[in-house]
Amino acid sequence: MTDACSFDVRDFAAMAADAADSARQSRLDDAVGLYRKALDLWTGPALCGVAGRLVEDEATRLEAERLAVYEALFDAELSLGRHNEVLPELSAVADDHPLHEKLRHSLMLAQYRCGRRAEAAEGFRSWRRRFVDEIGMEPSASIHQLHNAILQDAPGLALHAEAAPHPDRRTIPAELPADVPDLIGRHSELRALDALLDTPPDGPPIRTGVVAGTAGAGKTSLVVHWASRAWESFPDGLLYADLSQYEWSHEAATVHSLLHRFLRVLGIPAESVPERLDECVSFYRSLLAERRVLVVLDNARTLAHVQPFLPGYGDSRLLVTTDGRQDPLAVGRGAVRVDLDALSLPEAADLVTRMVGERRVLDDPRAVRELSRLCGGLPLALRAAAGRLIAKPHWSVRHFVYRLAEADRRLEELGAGGVELRAGFERAYSGLTADAARTCRMLGLLDTPYFTADTGATLLAVDPADAEDAMEQLFDMHFVRVAGVGPGGTLHYAFHELVRLCAREKALAEETEDERYAALSRLSEAQLARS
Repeated sequence: MTDACSFDVRDFAAMAADAADSARQSRLDDAVGLYRKALDLWTGPALCGVAGRLVEDEATRLEAERLAVYEALFDAELSLGRHNEVLPELSAVADDHPLHEKLRHSLMLAQYRCGRRAEAAEGFRSWRRRFVDEIGMEPSASIHQLHNAILQDAPGLALHAEAAPHPDRRTIPAELPADVPDLIGRHSELRALDALLDTPPDGPPIRTGVVAGTAGAGKTSLVVHWASRAWESFPDGLLYADLSQYEWSHEAATVHSLLHRFLRVLGIPAESVPERLDECVSFYRSLLAERRVLVVLDNARTLAHVQPFLPGYGDSRLLVTTDGRQDPLAVGRGAVRVDLDALSLPEAADLVTRMVGERRVLDDPRAVRELSRLCGGLPLALRAAAGRLIAKPHWSVRHFVYRLAEADRRLEELGAGGVELRAGFERAYSGLTADAARTCRMLGLLDTPYFTADTGATLLAVDPADAEDAMEQLFDMHFVRVAGVGPGGTLHYAFHELVRLCAREKALAEETEDERYAALSRLSEAQLARS
């Protein structure tokens, strides 16, 4: 080790020790300054260019000390409430050390405090998969607990009152995700939601709206677009929560946690929020009755999760997205109801054209129409497809269509959109009864575009009445649509194109080869007997 290097190592150790002393004495500003001076001594990897086993061991030790200083620095910065200022640096250091658990812990906390809750949660899930793959074991309970606390918006994640900067209590919340700039179609649906803004002269106002549809149909995009247009009608703020990001095994605790967050965002001190759930609901409704707030609850699995958030009186409104076709009266008397289906093929082609560009699309308009059909007209899939084409300027639309034509790999070809579509499918699928879930996956094995309840009864070898109940549940949850009526009033059902692929994946994963073969054999024999 050179003399200059020895001096730097001693100075680094001394400054780090002084910084730690300052931190223990709650002189955090002093600690941050000393930690940064210590880190400024580093100009690259420890002992870079010096060979030898002993040198390598010393370099490893010094690198560990440097990381320990980074850990302590970020702890101090976060304790001072500087999550916004420190987030870029913290992200870069965490990226440089992707398996370092303490850095990931600090990064998640900083992201959460910066209002990037979904990014913190999704980042943890990706990081955990890599950690388990490369380390061969689960991360510590501490980081799992932080992840769960983020999902539940646990009050303990906020800065302590004495360390937190005092917020302006008059700040108006605006929590909506970014609007989709090129929303295609949906004119009648937007007009229907406008009823939430009306005040009838001879009756109570409509305070609740429900947007339902299959995974990938663009429910969130529609609601966010409408709310972005209507934001001036809600001068007291726009609240938003994605309910799929919450843990619902303890429903009461989750509802109370979310109500607690909404009340804090609306300027209510944490100590003023009631501890009992029923009192918290009453307090929330009383506050909304005095204000004009729009509350958006995205991806509600059941309407029971929504009930506590219904406005009672006044000018506040609640807008919900869900997969199921539930009676709007179960949400609130006279609620606005919008059932969202896939885009028509012309609308789907228009969406792809706007994103990819007319010059590229006009070369082969038939390929664009075929692309739209293969995506089932679902906006999420269409945006993913357009994103692939933008990222691959050397691909023609026709070339991408050839790739999508292979059904077994279509979801993978759609990239991130396919993954999100699966997530939406999984969310709705997990809410099905066992009979409806098995009916869904067995129907996914069929190559025919249409089927009846009798088809399901034959596949599963069950009573036709039970099969019809299962089919209707699939209809209620937007897995299938009614495609027509046959002789004798028999309903013909059909899958949305990409939902069929998800159902087929479930059949291949959850049914044995013998079970699949037996079901298809029963159907084939029944068809031969009728012919």
